[in-house]
Amino acid sequence: MTVPAAMVSPQANRHWESKYADRVMDRMRDTCDPLADAVAARIQRARPAQMLDEVFARAKHEGGVFLRLSGPLSHHTVLGGLAAGGACRRVNLGFANVRSIALLVSSLVEGYSLSKATHVLIATGRLHQDVLRRVYETSQMTHNMNVPGGLRPGAEGHRTVMEVRLLHAMVRKYLRERGWETEKYDAPINQEDMAFTIIEFNYLALRGMERMGAALSDDDRAASHHLWRFMARQNGVCDEMLTDSLDEEIYQYQRIRERQYNPNEEGRLLAQTVITALAGQPPFRLSEGLLFELSRICLGDELADVYALPRSAFWHRAVLAYKAANRLSTLAHYQVPGVARLSEKMNLRMLRGALHKNLPADPQKRAFRHIS
Repeated sequence: MTVPAAMVSPQANRHWESKYADRVMDRMRDTCDPLADAVAARIQRARPAQMLDEVFARAKHEGGVFLRLSGPLSHHTVLGGLAAGGACRRVNLGFANVRSIALLVSSLVEGYSLSKATHVLIATGRLHQDVLRRVYETSQMTHNMNVPGGLRPGAEGHRTVMEVRLLHAMVRKYLRERGWETEKYDAPINQEDMAFTIIEFNYLALRGMERMGAALSDDDRAASHHLWRFMARQNGVCDEMLTDSLDEEIYQYQRIRERQYNPNEEGRLLAQTVITALAGQPPFRLSEGLLFELSRICLGDELADVYALPRSAFWHRAVLAYKAANRLSTLAHYQVPGVARLSEKMNLRMLRGALHKNLPADPQKRAFRHIS
């Protein structure tokens, strides 16, 4: 889904060159989320759900930063996000199979090629310990976002997103207290890294879907961008790093990759660990060989070779068949009445069941309490 140069105006390119100049991006690597960080400085470390409960409780008595973090957004911002959320939710659920695979074997894995951001995961022990639980927690967030009404202020999807934002602030606090090497790795979970996370969930997921045969309509790609721009704001991404279109998001991706792409042994180990851990797991139960080949198709040979992802002629043929099936499914989604709605219902039930099966039964033991 690379955007041809002719589709982007010279004026837009000049504006983006200035907006994402190195001097600006360097400043973004020193900038985190001041509002969430101020809240994190005044609360105790616990599970995200418990920390957010503390934020709500203290907001009633202290106000200030607590009220600003948990309080409502502007009417325009909420309505815009909900409108995009409704359209994008239907797409996310209708294409849940291929989108979920793209997120796991393409978006998440490409993120490991940014070595400074990856070092946060290494330093905190996330992902290389209890890999599957971390993956299902991410799925829990996106699932809660996609249920009808999930993004309304106070609803479970909105709450989970706020819990993730607070978790990131507590991770920054934890790392700084333990001597994080800012001169070497820049600020932990900084604005540039946060923007790339949004890119993983939007552009890289869309690109992975397309490479696996599921190319969305222009309207649906625009709705997806609108939703994830809204989510970027909710997650603490500053106005300077918000993108106004998918074209700009792709440009932002290219700039961050130019600046931060440095796949190393840590990234290779994380990529292989995640893919291996996902093999045979619900809800898709795909073989390890197929997952490696799907990842190679999505990432491209350059990065796949750096990660030393194995090749297989057998599984390559299986991927070609899977791509053909996705093309047919995409055609049916857009052309056959009732297919999209049926897929949404089936996939919502399937994903909810997988979360209940693979996360602790006791909500108090989950990082994010609620499964919508």
